[in-house]
Amino acid sequence: MSKINSFRPKKIYDNILEQRKQDGIDFYNLYHKEFVEIDCPACGHKGEFEFEKWGFEHRKCPECKTLYTSPRPNEDRIIHYYNDFSAPNMWTSLLLETDVERKKLQYKPRVDLIINHIDLNDNPVVADVGAGSGAFCMALEASGYFKKVYAVDVADKCIEACESNNLNTIKGSVEDLEDNSFDLITMNDLIEHVFNPKAFLEGCLNKLTVGGYLIIATPNGEGFDFKIMKDQTLNITPPEHINYFNPESIKHLMTDVGFTKVDAITPGILDVGIIQRSVENGFELEERNEWLAHLLTMPEGVLDTFQDFIAENNLSSHMLIFARK
Repeated sequence: MSKINSFRPKKIYDNILEQRKQDGIDFYNLYHKEFVEIDCPACGHKGEFEFEKWGFEHRKCPECKTLYTSPRPNEDRIIHYYNDFSAPNMWTSLLLETDVERKKLQYKPRVDLIINHIDLNDNPVVADVGAGSGAFCMALEASGYFKKVYAVDVADKCIEACESNNLNTIKGSVEDLEDNSFDLITMNDLIEHVFNPKAFLEGCLNKLTVGGYLIIATPNGEGFDFKIMKDQTLNITPPEHINYFNPESIKHLMTDVGFTKVDAITPGILDVGIIQRSVENGFELEERNEWLAHLLTMPEGVLDTFQDFIAENNLSSHMLIFARK
């Protein structure tokens, strides 16, 4: 539980969850008549109704198992949500408060993993799209591997936070970057927010130099807490999150866009802690899985081993995708 407490202090995070729910309901009531119906964002097949949350219909693709929201708000409404509703700003504030621990426990290991995985010329240039508080950009800079790091975000508060940390900032998204200009594009917890993921990834491909990499961190919709909690999964937060890919479906989509050498791993570290905290908050796990409820009472060493098993076997609800142009 210590890791999740470092990233998500309980009282603050619980307040954010409540605000996300209220904002989601309010947003749906205001704009649902404008929503757009789509098919599976990974493979294009027609999804089947899975559940409704805060008014938003969630469907699952019978072919690739991608979970997604449809009908959904358009890009302009999504940007409006991030700039004008309370929950996204509360989340940015939490990221700023937990920057030190997040960089140490999550971002530095991720940057080390990225550097060990990629094969680039000296002094590569990187853009982190959806930079949020800028913590990941600072971890990229601290590695000393990159010639220049750019923080890219659409939200005013995020840009202000990045500028306050003396980062090179670009207000906007992928379409605001120059073509063939970046050796690496990273995005942490972003593609799940995007109205049209295929068009977005095509844009990323155009911005990369030949041989450049796109690296994406995103929830795995077939991962541990998704399979256990289903519609009560804390990461299912429309209109913030509207796409929940899985290792196979994201590889299919990125290959279809034109990326090569697409690989997906799930280096998650919070799965067990997420379920433990959810049980503390009233989630009735024992009724769904008595064995797992018993397992979560085991000593910390046992739970650490179980978390390692989840991550190493691509079962975590956090996944990391590597792809090359």
